[in-house]
Amino acid sequence: MKAPRFLIVRFSAIGDIILSAPVIHAIREHYGPESRIDFVTLKRFSGAADLLTGLNSIHLVDKTTSEVVPSLKALTFDYLIDLHGNVRSRSLSKALNILTFTVNKQTIQRFALVLGLRKKPVQHFVERSLNVLQPFGIPAPSHPWGTLKSNPNTAHALPKAFITIAPGAAHIGKVIPESTLLTICHEFVSQNIHVSIVGGPDSIAIATKIIASNPKNAITSFCGIATLQETAAIIENAQLVIGGDTGAMHLASALNTPLISIWGCTRPSLGLSPWRPHGATITLLPQDRGSRPCSRHGSKCRFTRRGQDLCIQHVSPARIIDAATQILNAEQLHK
Repeated sequence: MKAPRFLIVRFSAIGDIILSAPVIHAIREHYGPESRIDFVTLKRFSGAADLLTGLNSIHLVDKTTSEVVPSLKALTFDYLIDLHGNVRSRSLSKALNILTFTVNKQTIQRFALVLGLRKKPVQHFVERSLNVLQPFGIPAPSHPWGTLKSNPNTAHALPKAFITIAPGAAHIGKVIPESTLLTICHEFVSQNIHVSIVGGPDSIAIATKIIASNPKNAITSFCGIATLQETAAIIENAQLVIGGDTGAMHLASALNTPLISIWGCTRPSLGLSPWRPHGATITLLPQDRGSRPCSRHGSKCRFTRRGQDLCIQHVSPARIIDAATQILNAEQLHK
């Protein structure tokens, strides 16, 4: 019998594309190399898709899905696995006239959490994505994450032992405050711990400030410089990663690097917490703000309308430093 041909769709963003990896790995492990597995995403997130292994091809959409429909039709896929569930993915499914299996986005349940009408956490997005494969009899993969591609081109710029901080985020409620970053970096440097900073161009300004406030060569910034595959290599080789509810958090989990995940206006209950992270991982929630998320994506805080006193400001530098010390000390004991 001919091996099935799957088209997986996830248009954005970096973290969500990384969370597609277990689904790809499960399909590939079940059907082997004979099955075709392709991926569709937005062109501006191609770097995230390039991290994924087990794919035959990646198809990029610049503005509309009509750009890729002719080439996708020619490949005669059997099934579309829709991990996005939005207007764009439904349009693509209709254009291809293909049997489609769509992830349960738990939209109502997530809104209920934000509104305080629900307390029970929603099932993790990866688990819901793997549930899409149940009609095929595909079990969960033996190695949950499989592997991701990395490029160690930047390795020569770092010492053997270092920690990595990812300060950036797409929404204000996820951004680690500048004062917190300056405090924790100063403490790490005072302990002769080298710090690497990763992120896009939006993190260059804060990285520059951190470097200016610390001794020369104590901190290395790759913001706006390293590709995502290079960033993956940095994270993979770090003793510890510190970041908010962002793609770097999911990347650290996928690469089995100890992690401190710092939460602000979103909460793990929304189903996007670190999935199967390193056993030493520590999650820090804002103090005195409860477990209820302010918004689904971190764009709003229910405690303020002017961007002041955001939830993430209630994760103190002292708690982050204590968590880092705990992880690094445990790592020393296991050497």
